[in-house]
Amino acid sequence: MIKKTISEIAGLMQAPVYGTYKEDTTVEGVVIDSRQVRPGSLYVPILGQKVDGHSFIEQVAQNGAALAFWQKDHTPYPDQLPLILVEDTQQALAALAKAYLDTLHPLVIGVTGSNGKTSCKDMLYSVFSQEKKTQKTQGNRNNEIGLPLTVLDFDEDIEVAVLEMGMENKGEIAELCQIAAPDIAIITTIGSAHMENLGGKKQIAEAKCEIYDGLRPGGLFLYNKDCPEIDEVLREKSLDRSKTIRSFGKTGDGKIVSGIAYKAGGIEFSTSLLDGKIALRALGDHQAMNALPCIMAAKACEIQDESIQKGLAELEMTKMRTALTQLGAARVLDDSYKSNPESARAAIDTLMAIDGKKHVAVLGDMLDLGRQENELHGQIGAYAREKGVDLLYAFGPLSKHTAQAFGSGGTWFETKEEIVDHLSSMLEDDVVILIKGSRAMSMDSIVTQLSGGFNKCLN
Repeated sequence: MIKKTISEIAGLMQAPVYGTYKEDTTVEGVVIDSRQVRPGSLYVPILGQKVDGHSFIEQVAQNGAALAFWQKDHTPYPDQLPLILVEDTQQALAALAKAYLDTLHPLVIGVTGSNGKTSCKDMLYSVFSQEKKTQKTQGNRNNEIGLPLTVLDFDEDIEVAVLEMGMENKGEIAELCQIAAPDIAIITTIGSAHMENLGGKKQIAEAKCEIYDGLRPGGLFLYNKDCPEIDEVLREKSLDRSKTIRSFGKTGDGKIVSGIAYKAGGIEFSTSLLDGKIALRALGDHQAMNALPCIMAAKACEIQDESIQKGLAELEMTKMRTALTQLGAARVLDDSYKSNPESARAAIDTLMAIDGKKHVAVLGDMLDLGRQENELHGQIGAYAREKGVDLLYAFGPLSKHTAQAFGSGGTWFETKEEIVDHLSSMLEDDVVILIKGSRAMSMDSIVTQLSGGFNKCLN
């Protein structure tokens, strides 16, 4: 993480320090939550919708912060610790991250997409770290606050930075690229997420393609050829001839050339990019597709084929992404981190690819889908029926349409506790249970309750 003197921080910010301080006082780490302040921290108070971080300055000083940013319009200025005065603390956080990253000079890989960006990020990290000092976005810190904090956590000897770039509206990825301009930019998919804000897939593609605009001259742009909206947007752009554009997918420069086989804890597949079978420690046909840009990026950077294969085989996925857990005779496929129509279909495909006498889909609401939300939920219920799902349990007001479209065997529940009760009785059977829903639905609590109840029974 960042470790600089107060004078060096002031130099990066090109701003004076208000208050009394020793120039050689070391600042280590940046926090925006006053409860996370440790001795030597730099505290950046953020103006939230409900809470103004400036109001916690006394607690911050007591906890040993070495320095704080302070918005100039918040007067009078406190004197408990030295301050760097700024016009806007959130913008100052971004400026510090950019300045710090510019001193490190790592290869920056930016990843965005409606689905698959976290999985692709994890794969890139696992592969590149075989040969280079690599760090990545932790958790979901992929927005205008999370990304700067991620950068400021990077070590000074970093060689490769893998950054997940999320968005809800146009202009947001452009802002993230201002902080960390990628040398390699990846768009994994264009899906239905954020249609409520943006209106349609074409508009979503336009927002995602801001990562191409933010790509450094001479950089590499990798995109999913199966998403025609990206090609449409690229045709309308004035392209920079110094930037290399390559594609992947069912067609494109990199593609899967033989079927995907499910193995214990993962899959195997073959691709035009590497010789032999590739073992991937992740479940789902879509995960093989997420691996393609990772392989292409690694080969462009001359990572050895053996390192690529080893990184994919030893992959550690972020939690709540197609994680398979054994509970008694049953297996629970936890894909509860988020959901939209495309990822829900992919999760159902994965569920049905896992051998079992019975397959149960537990689906929560998919949010931010706009005016078509009822129809889209119904389509997922019909898709689950078509694919052979035996039972469908639904939770959330929108998911009533999912259960209804599924028909016989589809049940809508008012509470997640009722779902847990029904699932608990299945744990001694050869059943595979999918848990899926938008993050706000907290469907992971079903997994937690099932696991806790099962372990309690064992004890």
